[in-house]
Amino acid sequence: MRCWVIWLAICLSLSGCGTKLVYENLDWLTIRYVEEFVELDREQQSHLSEAINNASEWHRSDEIPAYIEELDQLLLISPDQFSLEQFYLHEERLRGFSVRLLDEFFPAITALVAKMSDEQVEQFMDTLRVRHIKFKQQKQIDDKSEWTERYQNRISENLSDWVGPLTPLQQTFVEQWASELLVTTPLWFEYQTQLRVELVNIFSHRQNTEQLPILLRQLLYTPEQFYSAELAARITHNSDIGRAYLIKIINVMTEKQTLYFRQEVQDWRDILAQIVR
Repeated sequence: MRCWVIWLAICLSLSGCGTKLVYENLDWLTIRYVEEFVELDREQQSHLSEAINNASEWHRSDEIPAYIEELDQLLLISPDQFSLEQFYLHEERLRGFSVRLLDEFFPAITALVAKMSDEQVEQFMDTLRVRHIKFKQQKQIDDKSEWTERYQNRISENLSDWVGPLTPLQQTFVEQWASELLVTTPLWFEYQTQLRVELVNIFSHRQNTEQLPILLRQLLYTPEQFYSAELAARITHNSDIGRAYLIKIINVMTEKQTLYFRQEVQDWRDILAQIVR
């Protein structure tokens, strides 16, 4: 499971319109998102809304303070002394957030899948297949240099969002970082095909109260077990490269960049603090 995705989702879901307004309407927003894949009946909508509302108090009282504590730790970082060990520590904390969030909603997800009709399963799979086809059409690139340029631009933009404009040295690190990354997109196409196969198997067992939770848990908690050996190896390589270069870039942050980063973190801390008031 990719814990950084969860953390980004938390940030993105709270940005834009009023923070509390978004947070207090997460049930409605979640139902709208789910219905981009499959239309739910009133009973399914009600059960999903109830699960989200029941979890919101736990999330507000237990999890958001933990997010704030993590942001407080980020505010204390000394860039020139930041190490790989510290990176792993923060990464593990974020992974813990995502696992606890999944733990909370796993029963509701299982119940929803168990109650899906044949028509809903067919609609879901058709929608997913179309999305995978569109993804493949959008990402189909054969030129390695074009991939490298895309990676470089994406890394630069993401870093600039958090530290402001990069220095020439940092930009050099970004160029080296992008050049050493291995292309994984064609292998993700294969994974998406395998994912659909696994989902068909899960849906075929949705009336089996013992087997369904086991199959869902495998897919949601450890999706990497369905990666091909080559995809897993490339992800590991790219992750190791990314950590190494990110630490190099952090270690040479300027004072201005450090202030910029801390202000960004403080802004997110303020957003989360509004929710628990």
